[in-house]
Amino acid sequence: MITPTEQKQLKQIIGAHYADGVLELLINKAIRNKNGHPHNAEYVRMVFQGYRNNEDVEAAIWTLAANKKEEAQQLNKQKQQILNAS
Repeated sequence: MITPTEQKQLKQIIGAHYADGVLELLINKAIRNKNGHPHNAEYVRMVFQGYRNNEDVEAAIWTLAANKKEEAQQLNKQKQQILNAS
């Protein structure tokens, strides 16, 4: 379960519109609900906010956060290389 403190930190990393990114990861991994349907954005938000427990959705949230953090680090590295090359 994602704690309130983790929620705040995750929102800083992945932003407010995280559900689409999580859903994309779940679709790519072919993770579906118990009825065999893809999860929806509302369910992803409920897991994020701690109202529902789902390890697969939570893992996708953490994966999205790791990907976003890596992208930010790569962008900062690229900026530094460009600015220091002058």
